[in-house]
Amino acid sequence: MDLAINNALIIDPGNKIHSKLNIGINKGKIVEITQKELSADEVIDGSGMTATPGFIDAHMHEGDYYEASDCFDIGIFESMLKMGVTTAIGGNCGSGPENPIQYLDAADRLGLPINLALLVPHDTLRRKIKAADKYMTVSTSDICTMRDLAENWLNCGCIGISFGIRYIPGIDSRELHNVSEAARKSGKIIAAHIRDDASRVIPSIAEIIEVAAKHEIPAQVSHIGSMGGYGQMDEALAFIDYHRANGLDIYADCYPYAAFSTCIGETTYDDGFLERYNTTFANIEIADGPYKGKRCTAELFKMLRAEAPDTITIGHVMKESEIEKALIHPGVLIGSDGFMHGAEGHPRAAGTFPKVISEYVRKRKLLSLNDAISKMTWQTAERFGINRGKLSVGYAADITIFNDEEIEDRATFANPTLAPKGITYVVLNGSIAVKHGEIINHKLGRSIRK
Repeated sequence: MDLAINNALIIDPGNKIHSKLNIGINKGKIVEITQKELSADEVIDGSGMTATPGFIDAHMHEGDYYEASDCFDIGIFESMLKMGVTTAIGGNCGSGPENPIQYLDAADRLGLPINLALLVPHDTLRRKIKAADKYMTVSTSDICTMRDLAENWLNCGCIGISFGIRYIPGIDSRELHNVSEAARKSGKIIAAHIRDDASRVIPSIAEIIEVAAKHEIPAQVSHIGSMGGYGQMDEALAFIDYHRANGLDIYADCYPYAAFSTCIGETTYDDGFLERYNTTFANIEIADGPYKGKRCTAELFKMLRAEAPDTITIGHVMKESEIEKALIHPGVLIGSDGFMHGAEGHPRAAGTFPKVISEYVRKRKLLSLNDAISKMTWQTAERFGINRGKLSVGYAADITIFNDEEIEDRATFANPTLAPKGITYVVLNGSIAVKHGEIINHKLGRSIRK
């Protein structure tokens, strides 16, 4: 046997396990779960620790792949791994690689710090037809081209289609329905950064519900906290629950922060955003570049939007009580929405999963540990149809081992890549990737295809 984990408390909500058991691993797979102490080539003593399926991030933004040098920007992936994530869903908000299958092939050839599944990014489809103006509609023939390309990438292993409707407001009903139709044959999911937020969140959710209902496909509302976290959360969750109660396969995801992050040049900041969020420029923080850490003024905002539109911002505009409502809801998964420019960004990319446990389980007691782990593991795996998220014999050995009394996020808005404490080991595809909080192998991850 290659690896054994002895004496840890095993929490595996997907298999309804919550007991001290021992795990045996060989050739990347779990081969034994037993009460007897195991021996192996390498043994982890899990005394005083909790072992769970590796965390699965329902929504993140992967690093770039550089074809010319055949390498990845792995910063975001390393942050994920250090916070216990072993698998993530990328290609979100309609944004992703120019060629998702090339990206997945490179992941298998080169290795990544974590396993990665990709949605077909709608913005990539638009770039393929050279539709540069995000405010414009596109022709029916171009829509058919996009649909066919999406179907091809789905057939090659992408797990669904993602839309960033907010970021491409030129998407009309024809485009949304016809491209989504590509997912119908395989029953794969569509995920959406919906068209609008705050007071306009309900009609925006209704738009994606109409697509899912017509084509009989699952739908995922991305980062609902940043869409309805301004006083609309009860209504938004009830609206989703109503449709789920009537047979629609629809869920959402959320990160545990009352601040969103996007680039200053994005449509989020089109005219009227201050009124929409009932806020001021002072609540918009610059997260990278020479003005990092400064709060906006009207003049600074206007200058950066015109001259440096890729500047990352943090919008401190959501309500903490609204985020709590989303996180404890049974139809909401945990997704970091993490993205980074180099080492800059939002702390959610390095702190989401430890923060849920430390803040919402241990300190506030809004979730049980079992329920939190469930939202982080098997529920997400089942939602996206991937064979992960459980500690079952025969499953890939992706395991996160932590001290549930010590686990805590340390990433801040000033230092967004600070690794958490309390995560002792991360096992990925049967080998130790993180030991005592440090990455010892960052090439164990592979593509996840469906």
